[in-house]
Amino acid sequence: MMRSMNQRIVSIFGVLAMTMAAISPVPSARANVYATDVKLNGGTANVPTPQGGGVVISYILNEPATAGATIKILSGATVVRSIAVAAGNPGALRGTNSVVWDGKDTGGQNVAPGTYSITVTAAATGFSGWTQTSSDADPGNHVANPRGIAVDRNITSPYYGRIFVGNAAAGPDPNNDPRDAVGILKLNADGSPADEGGFSTGGYDWAGDGFSPWKIEVSADDYVYINDWTGNGEIYRWDPTLSPASQLHVLRSDNWGNGGNVLLSGPSIVGTGTNTQIWVADATVPGGLGILKYGITTNFVCASNDVGETVVGIGGNNDLGYAPYDVAVGANGLIFTIQFFTDPGNPAPRVLRFPAYDPAANGNQPELTANWAVGGTNDTYGGASGIAVAPSAVYVAVAFSGIEAPGGHTNANTKVLFASNGAVSATLDLGRAVNNSDVAWDAVGNLYYTDGGAGVWRAYSPRGVNQSTTPALATVQVTGSAQPPDITGLTISSGMATISFTGAASDTPSAFTLQSSALVSGPFSATSGATVSQISPGVFRATVATVSSAQYYRIAR
Repeated sequence: MMRSMNQRIVSIFGVLAMTMAAISPVPSARANVYATDVKLNGGTANVPTPQGGGVVISYILNEPATAGATIKILSGATVVRSIAVAAGNPGALRGTNSVVWDGKDTGGQNVAPGTYSITVTAAATGFSGWTQTSSDADPGNHVANPRGIAVDRNITSPYYGRIFVGNAAAGPDPNNDPRDAVGILKLNADGSPADEGGFSTGGYDWAGDGFSPWKIEVSADDYVYINDWTGNGEIYRWDPTLSPASQLHVLRSDNWGNGGNVLLSGPSIVGTGTNTQIWVADATVPGGLGILKYGITTNFVCASNDVGETVVGIGGNNDLGYAPYDVAVGANGLIFTIQFFTDPGNPAPRVLRFPAYDPAANGNQPELTANWAVGGTNDTYGGASGIAVAPSAVYVAVAFSGIEAPGGHTNANTKVLFASNGAVSATLDLGRAVNNSDVAWDAVGNLYYTDGGAGVWRAYSPRGVNQSTTPALATVQVTGSAQPPDITGLTISSGMATISFTGAASDTPSAFTLQSSALVSGPFSATSGATVSQISPGVFRATVATVSSAQYYRIAR
């Protein structure tokens, strides 16, 4: 068996890479924005509120919404209120934003009792080409020795947009800096730490030798699959928090075929539940098994002694003539793979696409002939290390760790290829990246990759404008009647009248108006110049300048 040793010499080039990263310009504008972590009153549970009660809608934007954001409140499919936030204002900024809905419809009236859903739409003006939108200087983008990266694309999950980055070797301060510790970083879409903590080992003893943890994938039903490649290749599964109690040993040594003479790298995860398939690449040279597919049992693990099914063959006159290093399966079943070569001018193809596996059409034989194969003799395709297909199926991305040369690697980069024919859409960071090891896509088409030499992960936006809508998982339950305000005190001092009152804990100051009249019997009208402020949840204060004549005050909801 042979395993790439370039993965073990990354630290030699770390200082040079960090210096290069520090002087590389990063654009301040950002694009392909989307909202994640949408919460109502700080949580993901349904929120009860009285008529006229306020609800705080919070969310995280991975980038500024340069074309603004819109929050819609819906009764069924009918929009009862639309709140527009202009670009550059709170509600359209990178990071955590919050907008208050005061319980009113477009006409300013309290909405009727019922169930209301919330959506957040973020939009961006976009770029003319692929553009880096992350900053290497951001704390959340540092990881000492990244080998795998993945993003949760399940829009029905509270973990939608979460980024997982595997650190496969300790950095200089693993005891005090989780980014230097061996394990998995868990990050929000803006690079901030996950709510429950930004680092986890999942309760597993990772070797930290450059191969453990290895590749990471997130299934469509929210499970995180991680490859331990220290030995011959094992795969574990966790929930999105990587809680130790959720750990499953999915693919084990009894699933190694070829008498155990395998090096299973990947995985690519297809399907959900008990229909999940696990695809892996056997990187053994010579005599590997090609690309394998496994099913799972009702216990969500590979069956005992199931050694998988070869779906793409290797060797002989087959287009896959050396060994696959990683595998990605597109939504349409097309099979994408890479071959790892670090010698200059090697004529073998580095990136290949095979037809969707159809055992009925193939007489139960593996695929042998690629639809296309690219990269032979081209040194910018050296050290193909990771591959991922965009959810749109338009692009396939490949991370290249580079060509081995005196003094270090050269030509490391990440390429975006058209999935239809393998033509290059973009080559990213050629000359800056040192050891690109893996790639991933989020749900809206942003590309992520790891640069092991620089010790960072990066995000890139594709060209063009974009708009993306994220629904809140929780709903607002508006109940029959609002809690009436209760005046608890009135003081007059230094020409100011202060009226203290209480309301519901979920109320906001905008739910109330101070009204006044010269007669106790009215009529009452809104008091000019009055302000209402919140002292604490459910406790409020209205203030207004006094006038020479006697006045009577009341609080109206």
